[in-house]
Amino acid sequence: MPVVLESDRVRAVIDPARGARLTSLLLDGHEVLARASDPAIDPAIGDGCFPMVPWAGRIRDGVLHLGGHDYQLPTVDDGNALHGLGHVTGWQSIGAGSFELAISSPWPTPGVATLTYTLLAAGLRIELSWDDDTDTPCSVGLHPWFRRRLDRGEEVELSLDIERMVERGNDGLPTGRLVDPSTGPWDDCFRLGSAPVLTWPGVLQLTLTSSTPWWVIYDQPADTVCVEPQTAPPDAFTHPELQPDGSWPRGIWLELNGRLL
Repeated sequence: MPVVLESDRVRAVIDPARGARLTSLLLDGHEVLARASDPAIDPAIGDGCFPMVPWAGRIRDGVLHLGGHDYQLPTVDDGNALHGLGHVTGWQSIGAGSFELAISSPWPTPGVATLTYTLLAAGLRIELSWDDDTDTPCSVGLHPWFRRRLDRGEEVELSLDIERMVERGNDGLPTGRLVDPSTGPWDDCFRLGSAPVLTWPGVLQLTLTSSTPWWVIYDQPADTVCVEPQTAPPDAFTHPELQPDGSWPRGIWLELNGRLL
């Protein structure tokens, strides 16, 4: 049964049965989340805002190399593992706006993911964490689908403070190199210097603040834009240049703050 969090300016709807994903976010009466219309996009990953845990993005061939062992993860049509194990199953409610999921095989270290939604004055805070009592590499992230157009007004404008871009090879996966950004449209990971901003001119401005500098931007579809914070770039497990200097972050937060224009 959906869970609804509501205030004067914000209404958030969460579906525990579908990865505890955010299925609707109304800011001052405007729905900002979308469902992808492209039939080539898997419906399991094509709407709302869902958690990616214990890995975010793709892992090449679905093979995780850790400690001298190979672990085979489930793959999608392109032959790679995609977006973790938390978005395709039901989560348990553990309190107002908080949810929990135990994850084990095929991931090598059993653990618990926790997802919490908290209303803000003009938006929403989302927190996702992964705890497996080890220092095993992991990555977590959040995958929102935003509308290009709201119920009125012009198409969204995306403002990005790009520092570097993760280079992709001919297979679409990272090479491990950081390069200067190309022009869009993108399905790429970037290191940003400040919060990305989505502006629907004359209607609403949405600022996305997160604990991570890594963001995947997917703006190729005609009717949606994805702006996804991740603790590490896709396939970082096999690319030392894309890995954190210290321990792998085991949590992420994202705040979505709206402002009427």
